[in-house]
Amino acid sequence: MGEFLKRALKGILPAEVLGKLGGYEVVGHVAILRLPEELSRWKEPIAAALLKRGGIKTVVLWKGTEGRMRLPQVEVIAGESTETVHRENGCLFKLDVSKVLFCPGNLYERMRLPKLVKDGEVVVDMFAGVGQFTIPVAKHANPSLVYSIELNPVAYSYLCENVRINRVGHRVRPLLGDCERVAPRGVADRIILGLLHLSPLYLPLAIEVLKPEGGVIHYHESVPCAVRFERPVKRILEAAGGRKVEILGKRVVKSYSPGVDHVVIDASIGSN
Repeated sequence: MGEFLKRALKGILPAEVLGKLGGYEVVGHVAILRLPEELSRWKEPIAAALLKRGGIKTVVLWKGTEGRMRLPQVEVIAGESTETVHRENGCLFKLDVSKVLFCPGNLYERMRLPKLVKDGEVVVDMFAGVGQFTIPVAKHANPSLVYSIELNPVAYSYLCENVRINRVGHRVRPLLGDCERVAPRGVADRIILGLLHLSPLYLPLAIEVLKPEGGVIHYHESVPCAVRFERPVKRILEAAGGRKVEILGKRVVKSYSPGVDHVVIDASIGSN
């Protein structure tokens, strides 16, 4: 995507600026631009170039996240509406990029997960957001039920709306609140722990949420590359408390920051 910007801005921006351009992500009709601080004065011509790309009506500048719920901090550079409908892999995600997180870079993981869910399983999505994992699982697999838990009331509202517009209400039970308080215990065949900075804290709870006979946990974490798989596997073994653990898979989802990867570990936990 960065190559499009460089071509569109050639002759408009100085060559040294073009060489430092970051990338951008597209969520629905919104382009989320990531710029080094020293290039921020060029944000308007960059946004104007992005508006020429098909389907983009709004451009925002990414400034990071804030607080425990990682609320996005963005600046609208061009266009108006930051609420959009993102279409992906046969699913619809309605959201406001200025109020809730959505990571287009996790597409492969959202496509992979439904293929692993077995017919009739009970799935618990412990950090559901707007339904990034819940909706594909409910739509493309055949679970008996997906408990979809979200703490942020705004994200929860979009989650409920996405359940409705994707017509998966017969399979999804949205729950508003902290996992510690609202997560059902002893019910899950499969658990999704997808919020990088909180997953380690909630691993012991995830073990409690599994059925007594055990199940599978998809554990996401941001990890220094030097201990890319070693650290998350160690944490899973410790949280299992002596229960048998089989690592079914481990992969890098994407680069998270310099020297840090977003990884996912698929772990089968035995009976208690």
